[in-house]
Amino acid sequence: MAHQMLAHRSCRVHTSQLTAQRCAPRVAPFTSSTQVPHCPSIAPCLASKREEGIQADASSSAPQLPLVDRRSALAFMGVAMTSSWTLPQPAQAAFTPPPQGFRAIVDKLDGYTFVYPERWLAVTSSGNDCFLRNPLNIDENVFVDISSPSSSRFNSVTDLGTPEQTAERILEQYLNKEFMSTRIGIKREGSVLGASQREGPGGRVYYDVAIRITSYASRNPYVATQSEVMRDYGLEWDRILLTTLSVANKRLYELRLQTAKDTYDTSKANLDAIRNSFVVNEVEV
Repeated sequence: MAHQMLAHRSCRVHTSQLTAQRCAPRVAPFTSSTQVPHCPSIAPCLASKREEGIQADASSSAPQLPLVDRRSALAFMGVAMTSSWTLPQPAQAAFTPPPQGFRAIVDKLDGYTFVYPERWLAVTSSGNDCFLRNPLNIDENVFVDISSPSSSRFNSVTDLGTPEQTAERILEQYLNKEFMSTRIGIKREGSVLGASQREGPGGRVYYDVAIRITSYASRNPYVATQSEVMRDYGLEWDRILLTTLSVANKRLYELRLQTAKDTYDTSKANLDAIRNSFVVNEVEV
């Protein structure tokens, strides 16, 4: 009798286990060996999954896809986005680095660029748009000056005349205005060393002018007339001034280099690099 009751209980347990196995949902584990479909981007991959789900609902006889838990699905999406979906990178603007030993000034507001020796220092109290000086040679400097857009409007540097006419006009300005001295016993002389025209980037015209200015001072501090100065005077300073002119934005741009006459030959390579690098361009308003 006890043997029959034990057998009947074992049968009920076996029957309940079979019923539980039959009614339990079928879940396939997501392991490292599970094959993950490769998609070039996340959108086609999601669209493919959606179509497969519609087909499974439409046909009950079709095999069901393995179910994946939420954490594994998010991990798969992250991998797909990282490996296949990359944002377009903006195109980098072309940049020409300055020569070795030089630095570049790029003024996007006023529209000009040039390079200068890296040892030169900026002077902020000159009143010019840009002023740099060689700390090892106080007579050597460079500055940029730009005409006012309200006082004059240029179409090209050729509006000034020929390079030779422009050079003579600059020399007259140096002697009668800029370097004119009211001191008694001072005499200034100047001459044009060269004037030429060249074509820069974009077909823009540039004028290069070289002028020499010499200053003489009387050795006698008590002279009263110019004739007395001429009888006894000596050299005060002797300088070379290199000017490059061009027009952009209806304005006249001037880059001027200055150095002492006795150091011009040793500084010529740097000075030529500066003036040849000077470029003006149109500013977008």
